[in-house]
Amino acid sequence: MACQTRCLRDCEVLIPPESRIEGQRILSKAQIFKVEPNPSVSREYLDPEFLSRTTADVDLEAKISGFLQSRHSVTGEAIFSSIISSRLKELSGQFERGLTLTVRKKADSIELVDLELGDRSSRSFGLAVDIGTTKIVAYLVNLVTGEILDVASDYNKQLMYGEDLVSRIGFTVDEVNGTKSVQEAAVNTVNQLIRTLAQRNQIQPREIIDVTVAGNTVMSYLFAGMDSAPLLHVNAFVPKHSIKMESKILGIDVNPSAIVHFLPCVSRFLGGDAVGDILLSGMHESKDISLLIDIGTNAEVILGSQGWLLSTSAAAGPAFEGWGIKFGTRSIEGAIERIRIDPETLKATYTVIGSAEPKGICGSGLIDATAEMFRVGILDTFGKIRGNLPPSFVRKGSDGLEYVVSPSDKTSIGQDIVITQKDIDILMDSKASACGAISVLIKKMRLTVEDVRNVYVCGAFGSFLDLDSAVAIGLLPEFLNAKHVILGNGSVAGAYLALLSLDYRKKAEEIAELTTYFDMLQDMDFMDEYLAAFVLPGKKELFPHWWEASRRLTRKT
Repeated sequence: MACQTRCLRDCEVLIPPESRIEGQRILSKAQIFKVEPNPSVSREYLDPEFLSRTTADVDLEAKISGFLQSRHSVTGEAIFSSIISSRLKELSGQFERGLTLTVRKKADSIELVDLELGDRSSRSFGLAVDIGTTKIVAYLVNLVTGEILDVASDYNKQLMYGEDLVSRIGFTVDEVNGTKSVQEAAVNTVNQLIRTLAQRNQIQPREIIDVTVAGNTVMSYLFAGMDSAPLLHVNAFVPKHSIKMESKILGIDVNPSAIVHFLPCVSRFLGGDAVGDILLSGMHESKDISLLIDIGTNAEVILGSQGWLLSTSAAAGPAFEGWGIKFGTRSIEGAIERIRIDPETLKATYTVIGSAEPKGICGSGLIDATAEMFRVGILDTFGKIRGNLPPSFVRKGSDGLEYVVSPSDKTSIGQDIVITQKDIDILMDSKASACGAISVLIKKMRLTVEDVRNVYVCGAFGSFLDLDSAVAIGLLPEFLNAKHVILGNGSVAGAYLALLSLDYRKKAEEIAELTTYFDMLQDMDFMDEYLAAFVLPGKKELFPHWWEASRRLTRKT
């Protein structure tokens, strides 16, 4: 293992192409609807004529307070800190260009947080951030118009402390100042994105006056510099209110008076990213029964409608991101993402991300391949590769039987890219976990697949997933009467909605309080549903049409 190898002299290290993460697709888009701006922070301009009508400092404060009360329809007087009062006195006599106030709305009052000479009211910007385990995405937003001006994304520098959440928590526990190191890694990533956005859009970071953040529970804790070790325990208590921190304390390079607002979390496995998904879908306000799923290493599932939301998460494992798969890879350039198999010749055709020759198979390609192998009879109902097929495509390998997707002369790695029986077994386990979690929630509410009217698919993996293939292998049940909607990056979209509107910020809090979480690790039904999903596609109750089709296919082959 490379991590246990010591270099005794100068050496050259080769990272194989299939192991590299350059050129990876980072999902930044989402199906965002138009919102009337009602931000937490805004800028108000006072013209020189208004300011010239007062002489005493105390009269000016009272007049500004009255103006803001009327402007924002609040009953409480405007709050002037000692710093703002002193600053107002310093600027007295320099009001010939007017004065711009930066104000923050509170429950029934207004707080002044900054003063600038001249009219800066149109220079009001905010930042919505998705803190992902692997990637971080940021939206630069005009708080006056609500327009998303620009998007930037990059890998989360926390990757150096572990690919998975448990490893990062372990680092914070085992290392001195571990929490600070992990927190600073994410903050440095965000600051780099801020510099990129500011430079491209010719603004100053100081003009970013409000920030909202969404991420899973562990990422939210780590980004805030909070102790994440308790999240390792089954009965960990997670407050359902939003975290609010000053940007200068977090070290984020925006206006020093800006507050960073985190979307609230529900449980240790259901965080602000899932709340953002729900906020974007609107399922909490619909009378129709809806199901939302965000598939990754964990499959987060929410079932509900107006007035109730049931949620859970299941450890689907890293197979959907290519881990544990012989030629698995992330969704990087050169990854096979779509596969079709000719039923007569059994030859695969495929599409690859980017213009490079294939060097591996990403999660969506693996789902496609499994669905196609089942459709043409290479796989039986139990997900086993049949041995009585042409040896040019199905052969014996080190991990059992394997199917050749691409011969070595067509790849960039000089090897045949294959899908092995072991790969299929790992995928069967992952899909059984995700489908089992969905089945448990449907079962608890005594519903059927016919009752669900909307299915929302979120996250990077879900956005590039062929939904027909997902149903064919039993990853998603066959919701016969449902409209399927791919929402994209619901986490950053939820952060955007909360940034732009206090109403949506309040709705996010209500969603967190409304959502009931079931822990699959302690649920008696989960193991039954999980084991029942170890066939293709799955239980007859969940796949009524596909189940009959698969029986016909089995009899034919």
